[in-house]
Amino acid sequence: MVSPESMTKIESFIRRIIDPNADEWDAFARIVKTRSLKKKDLLLQEGQVCNFIAFINSGVLREYSFENDKESTVDFVSENQFTSDYQSFILGSPSMQYLEALTDVELLILKKSDINALYDQYKIWERFGRLIIEHVFCSSEAKRKKIISTSHEEQYRNFAATYPQIVQQVPQYYIASYLGLTPEHLSRLRKKGS
Repeated sequence: MVSPESMTKIESFIRRIIDPNADEWDAFARIVKTRSLKKKDLLLQEGQVCNFIAFINSGVLREYSFENDKESTVDFVSENQFTSDYQSFILGSPSMQYLEALTDVELLILKKSDINALYDQYKIWERFGRLIIEHVFCSSEAKRKKIISTSHEEQYRNFAATYPQIVQQVPQYYIASYLGLTPEHLSRLRKKGS
């Protein structure tokens, strides 16, 4: 079983959304496993079927894929966030992306089979899962709409305001890739904003 200290952040996150009783919480805590990654370690590789959801206790992960032999950063995930390749996880299909540690990372891992068993046994956890997926979908939609409707300069300002810790911890060329910019263009935008 995972130490209570390792569960502090995820419990705080969960209790902002639902309020499980002691029995429901214990059932959840029993399925949680810890995992540590060193910088550059891969949590998921293209071609693997993603059978887990991870909660980041500390550190930063980068989600990326290759399109036409070009590496493209799709997202960043940091402390107090869940991550997975949700398409692979839900459909059981091979992943088309990588999840890479950009710093040393401490994770809590939930296996799909354990999550499904928890859903079957406790309605509150099925509700939590639905609410999280709704949040993931809405965040993806908001991101898509921002990309379409804002300038590169606004996109960088919004990114820096929303994720200041990532701007400090992540190489700028990954941020440029995420924003669809060249590193030189991002550098000009950063100088312009200073």
